[in-house]
Amino acid sequence: MKLNKLHKTLILVGGLFVLSSCTASFCSEVDLTRMMYAYDSGLSYNATSQVHETNPGLQQILDQAAEDGIDTPSEAFWLALDNKVLTAARAEAINNGEGNLTDEEVLLSYGYVKFLGPNSVVWSNWDKWVGELKTDFPLAETPNRDFTTLYKSEVDRAVATYRSCITTTSGNYGPDGEFFFEGKTWAEAFNRGLIEGLFVYPVAFLIETFNSAFASPISGLSQVLAILLTTLIVRGLMIAATFKSTVATQKMSLLQPEIAKLQNKYPNSNTNQFERQRLAQEQMALYKKHGVNPFNQILVAFVQFPVFIAVWGAMTGSAVLATGSFLGLNLSSPLGGVITSSWFEAKWWTAIVIFLLMTAAQFVAMKLPMWLQKKARKEVGSTMKNNAASASQSQANTISNVMFVMIIVMGFSLPSAMGVYWFVGALISLGQTLLTRKLMEIKK
Repeated sequence: MKLNKLHKTLILVGGLFVLSSCTASFCSEVDLTRMMYAYDSGLSYNATSQVHETNPGLQQILDQAAEDGIDTPSEAFWLALDNKVLTAARAEAINNGEGNLTDEEVLLSYGYVKFLGPNSVVWSNWDKWVGELKTDFPLAETPNRDFTTLYKSEVDRAVATYRSCITTTSGNYGPDGEFFFEGKTWAEAFNRGLIEGLFVYPVAFLIETFNSAFASPISGLSQVLAILLTTLIVRGLMIAATFKSTVATQKMSLLQPEIAKLQNKYPNSNTNQFERQRLAQEQMALYKKHGVNPFNQILVAFVQFPVFIAVWGAMTGSAVLATGSFLGLNLSSPLGGVITSSWFEAKWWTAIVIFLLMTAAQFVAMKLPMWLQKKARKEVGSTMKNNAASASQSQANTISNVMFVMIIVMGFSLPSAMGVYWFVGALISLGQTLLTRKLMEIKK
């Protein structure tokens, strides 16, 4: 059974959901284990109360274990594990020529060795040290199998969805600057994949560069300006790459009165095989006469699709966009997550405004070409009911509406930065449509 246009559209949009997560994460093993150590940095000593305090991440795991009826290790075990971490971190600092650091500075810079062992194998040090401590402590005071499974799954889960590690400059990033990430190179980007090297890394580089250039005392303003300028550059390159296809599309739009005449000539082409063939032949002759190739529109989608995926990956992965906030909103946070979980907070209002602006702009940008075609068709009257034209128009409206609904659904999973990108991109599309059509009418 052949797929109709609506089914093909649904498959294409569904594929977009799948491929949107196909760009590789730029988080290295060191980046990941730094985040893991930030989640569980061990026990800390409170000089005032003279007791050891459990950090929030570890306490959350202990509480979950207690709720599940799982035995937990003793405080003595955790202190012994912390001593092994400090010893290994101190050795790492000495190897890097930083032997004069305090214990606190050593752990801040090299505490990630708790989870990263030789040859960059995640969890290998933790497994090794826990195994060693099991010979020094009663088994009841060490992690059993159930607790080890819970502990590892919770630590992995805490960092699994974080992808904002793309930066050219090593430094502290994250909502509160809590993570130290190593700078990434273009060569490393190509090692992760062709799309990552050709598109994702350059876009993230532009965002970071413009963010530094637009340094502002207003929190997050430089990030928004960086997104705006990056959008202009990306969309400008896309317009240049697809200029001929865009002109062909506008020519087809201007030919709508002629196409309407042909459809009036063959009003039953949707059910009559002979009329359908004749209509197709005369439409192709009309396109050929005016130098229009309807298949050129495929080029636009061919260019836009990977670029959209790459921009999505870059804005999700950009470390500078994940740092700080704009009007209370972290720009790497998904719009839908903020809208559904932070009712009436400052970031909720910011997310709502971005989402509504993006939605309105996308709606007008998608509908404008159809509105212009409808206006052109009205120039051609018909004295009889045109079943073919009505069926074609109805199918086009259905496809447009389905795509718009899918875009709204996708908008909830977009990082907030992509909401800004889509809003500006839609405005550019509107301007491009109106300007190109005006120039074509003048030329005509």
